[in-house]
Amino acid sequence: MRKSPKERRNQYVQAQRITTAEAAIAVKAQPAMTFSATHPAYTYTSLCPDPARWEPPGRRKKVQHETGR
Repeated sequence: MRKSPKERRNQYVQAQRITTAEAAIAVKAQPAMTFSATHPAYTYTSLCPDPARWEPPGRRKKVQHETGR
């Protein structure tokens, strides 16, 4: 069944309202505070302008697991 132009227009306006409401919520949300959001993408590479961040901090120690046989 085909929708009338009035129904299509109402559906379009409703979709716009939903999009506007979602955008308003996103603007009010707190910014992300993860490492990737607070540091440049080239951290720990030779492209980083801060020489102290050319190398990652100490690597994790490998843990040897006991095998319970």
